[in-house]
Amino acid sequence: MSENSKRIITGAAGIPLVLLCTYYGGYPFFAFTLLLEILCLYEFLKMFEAREYHPLIYFSIFISVMLFVTFIFFREYFVYFILLSLILFPVEFFRREKRSTMNPSLSFFGFVYITFPFVLMYELGKRYEYVFLLFLLIWAGDIFAYFGGRKFGKTRFTKISPNKTVEGLISGFIFTIITSIIFHFGFRETITLTDSIITGVLIGILGPAGDLFESFLKRYTGIKDSSGIIPGHGGVLDRFDSLIFALPVVYIYFNYIKELLN
Repeated sequence: MSENSKRIITGAAGIPLVLLCTYYGGYPFFAFTLLLEILCLYEFLKMFEAREYHPLIYFSIFISVMLFVTFIFFREYFVYFILLSLILFPVEFFRREKRSTMNPSLSFFGFVYITFPFVLMYELGKRYEYVFLLFLLIWAGDIFAYFGGRKFGKTRFTKISPNKTVEGLISGFIFTIITSIIFHFGFRETITLTDSIITGVLIGILGPAGDLFESFLKRYTGIKDSSGIIPGHGGVLDRFDSLIFALPVVYIYFNYIKELLN
């Protein structure tokens, strides 16, 4: 079976599940979001073993789960759990082997890069339409950038990701905005035309940026995919790298800027 066939089959099975969890919200969406956070953080920390760094993966995941749960359900205690997470540094000094100050530093970067955006995704998911829009635009950008690049791509964008072309990125950007405007007509009461245009532009820029950032990490660590857990797609981080980059800015827009513009 070709890689494209695997991608199509996996997408056909996975996309409805993602949308259902988002639509129902509550505990299904909480479990879904937390699972993504755990898998992405695991893959992120694991990839650095190829560079001879060895963060305490499972201990770091435990701390990230505590931060995730505390922020959502016990926010008044969140600052104490941030302070508690600093235990990663003294624990590192007591390791007998593979000790390095880079290990806890990578864990903390993972909390900022991965855990925090997924917390915001859960918060954003209190209005499922916002997360629907986010997913749809990320997917549209990926699809149209891929096919635009294959059809018209001639100018390589960067050495970090040799398969990306300027023409593909432009195609993805344009169709991300178009898709966002179309989405507005189905959710007029929640998503205004202004929301659609601004969100389309933001995700059209930040989605590819997130993908390029993860490509940089993979190039630095010398790996092809963050894992092989999703047939035809690589790892969970490979599939959600664009989403991670876009989430904080989209969250800020819908929670703090939207009311000023509409």
